[in-house]
Amino acid sequence: MLEEKIIYAPNKLIFEDTIKFVNSFCRIWGKKKYIFDFKNTTTLDTFSLLYVSYKLEVFKKNNPTSEFHARNIKHLTYPAHMGFFKSFGANFGKNPGEAAGSRTYSPIKIFKISEIKQTARDSGIHYAEYLEQLAEEISNILTQNKSETVTDILKYSIREILRNIVEHSEGDEFSFCAQYIPSLGKVYFAVLDKGIGLKKALSSNPKLSLLDDMDAIRWGLKPGVSGKVYPGQKRKPKGDWANSGYGLYMTSNICKQGSSTFFICSGESGLLISKTGEQELKLEMEGTAVYLGIDIHKIKELKVMLKKFGDNVPKDIFIQPSKSSMNIASKSKNA
Repeated sequence: MLEEKIIYAPNKLIFEDTIKFVNSFCRIWGKKKYIFDFKNTTTLDTFSLLYVSYKLEVFKKNNPTSEFHARNIKHLTYPAHMGFFKSFGANFGKNPGEAAGSRTYSPIKIFKISEIKQTARDSGIHYAEYLEQLAEEISNILTQNKSETVTDILKYSIREILRNIVEHSEGDEFSFCAQYIPSLGKVYFAVLDKGIGLKKALSSNPKLSLLDDMDAIRWGLKPGVSGKVYPGQKRKPKGDWANSGYGLYMTSNICKQGSSTFFICSGESGLLISKTGEQELKLEMEGTAVYLGIDIHKIKELKVMLKKFGDNVPKDIFIQPSKSSMNIASKSKNA
C-alpha cells in the first residue's frame, strides 16, 4: 500500500495563494498516493483555472508510478463546468471545450497551433487573420457589443496575445478561458502555452542580454522588442501582419491605464501589475501564461494613451510598430 500524502488547496486560488499552492507540490518526488483536497476552496480566478490544472497535469507526469486523487470537489460546480477538473484527469464536470459557453464566459479550451495554421491555409488567409476572427468572437461574447471601444480593445488584446504564442512559443498547443462579471463590470481572460518561455524566445535577439526570467519579462513589456525582429536585421518580415513586438506592451498598458490587472509569468518569475503597483512573484512555468482583468467602465480613458502612441521609439534596440500593431490606435483616434 502506498503512503498517503494529502495536499490541501487554499480557500482562494487567486494569484499569490495559487502560486504558493503550486509551489507546495510541484517539486515533490516519490512514489506515493497523492490526495489533493479542495474542501476549503471556494474561489478560483480565471488564471488559476489554467495554471493549477496545468501544473497538476505536469506533476502527474513527473510522478508516473504514483496515484492521484482529487477529493471534496463536488461543491466546485463552476470550475467543473469550465473544464478544470477533467483538465488534469479528475472525473468530475465537463471536458475542456465541452461547455458551450455563454455571454458571460468562455470555458477552458485547448487549441492546437498546427491546426490553426492549417485552417488558415485552407481558408487562404494569414493565421493572424484567423486569430483576429477568434478574438472578435470571444470579445463579442464577453461584451455583447455594448461598447465598440471596449470590444475593439478586447479583440486587439486577445489577438496580440494569441499571435505571440503562435509566432514565438514553439509549442504545440495553448489553453484559454475567459469570464465577464456584469456586477463588477470586469472582463477576465487567461492564456497559457506550453512552449519555450519568454527568455528563450527573446534570446535570439542579439540586441538583448537577458539576466534571468524576470529580466526577459520586463524586456518583453517594452515597446518594439521581439525575438524575431530587431534593428540591423538583414531580412525583416514584411506585410501588415509582420511581428513588431508591441502586443504585450500595448495590452499591459491597456490594463495600467484602465486601472485594471495584468499578469505575466514565464520560467521562474511572474509580474503582477495593478493600480496598486507592481509585484514580482516566484513560481514555475515551463511556457508562458498571461492574465488580464479589464474594468470596462474605465477602458474609454485609454483613448488618451493610445493617441500618444507613436513613432518616437529609440532605434538602437526597439523597432517601429507594424500596421496591425497600430490598428487599435488608429481606430481609437476616430472614436
